[in-house]
Amino acid sequence: MAIVRTVPSTFPTHPAGILPLKLWRPRWFDGVALVLGAASPDIAYLVDGSGLPVWPLSHQLHGLILFCLPVTLLGCLLVRRAAPVVAAHLPAGGPFALRDYGALRSSGHAWWITAISAVIGAASHLLLDGLEAWVPAIEYPAHLVGLVAMLALAAVIGRRRLVHRWHGPAPSAPRHPSLFWSVVVAVALPGLAVVPFLPAAFLPHTTGVRVLTALAVALLVAAAVTGRRRTPHLVNG
Repeated sequence: MAIVRTVPSTFPTHPAGILPLKLWRPRWFDGVALVLGAASPDIAYLVDGSGLPVWPLSHQLHGLILFCLPVTLLGCLLVRRAAPVVAAHLPAGGPFALRDYGALRSSGHAWWITAISAVIGAASHLLLDGLEAWVPAIEYPAHLVGLVAMLALAAVIGRRRLVHRWHGPAPSAPRHPSLFWSVVVAVALPGLAVVPFLPAAFLPHTTGVRVLTALAVALLVAAAVTGRRRTPHLVNG
């Protein structure tokens, strides 16, 4: 009989649980590494049902170093490279100041702060999963609390212009909305279309991670394609 694991949502619940550390001590923690680290154990769900030995490794203590750390560091590299172009194509976002996030191109932290933040984020994931395993009734309330908490944190960061304060102004980036969003759609739709037919698609957490990954890959590809088209049409966040 198939076992359905009930866990806090990869996003936003897990990142919302650790992101306050960045607001508390911004110089001590790399926010991108905290957020991606908190989600990194669930990246193993991409290959659920394939027989690859990444589960339960990703959710074990030694997996924090063997799996979560390299996955998070790669994610940080990709996010930082894409951030200026992606942010330039987002709406202003009102109190969320979405275009400020282009400044994430620059880490502003020593490599060891990024690495430690990645491991702390991943460890918080295991702790939150353990809490839910101990008290299963909190699963659905945790989803709601995570969503509300992430929106509240994003609003605080945006209203106070904290990304700008931490990283400086967003660098200029090429802006071609038609090209950018066409690539997003062209990449995301095939990825989303195959998700229901992949192994273990009946597991909500597995399908959720695959959907998030398809959307993330689409944004990364669109940023890469748009970034290569150099014209005077630039946006400075």
